[in-house]
Amino acid sequence: MEEIGRLVNLGSDTLESIDQFEDFELRVPEIDGDHWVILNLIKAVQTAAAAGDRGRSESYLDRLVAFSAGHFAREELFLELWKYPDVKEHATEHAQLQERAEVVKEACGDIESREAFEKCCKALVSFLADDVRRGDIKLKSFFESAGSTLQPA
Repeated sequence: MEEIGRLVNLGSDTLESIDQFEDFELRVPEIDGDHWVILNLIKAVQTAAAAGDRGRSESYLDRLVAFSAGHFAREELFLELWKYPDVKEHATEHAQLQERAEVVKEACGDIESREAFEKCCKALVSFLADDVRRGDIKLKSFFESAGSTLQPA
């Protein structure tokens, strides 16, 4: 469990950031739509883990990790099309987040106690908040400055 905490660097503000997700919207429907799907999967994981429904929470975790991989790929494609200057750096951040999510998800599967499993689920879902707070928030000013001129190149 200590290893999981180190991998995800879970802070007390992470889940609050998810609850205040509207503050982080980029106003780009193609990206924000995926973020809302991820947010709903996170809530489903947390609800199932809190209820002690391990099978359901593991199913939602699998869906969360798989959907996030697709989201990262779609977001990177849009960033390339829109000539975002730091697209390679952003893609590297995505790869690191996805790797962390996979490692933590696997570690969650090895946990037997309900309390430890619930903590593991909370640690895993923190990666979305990391993506939004540390990565996608940088995109917000790019999109705002591009405004209505944002067109694929």
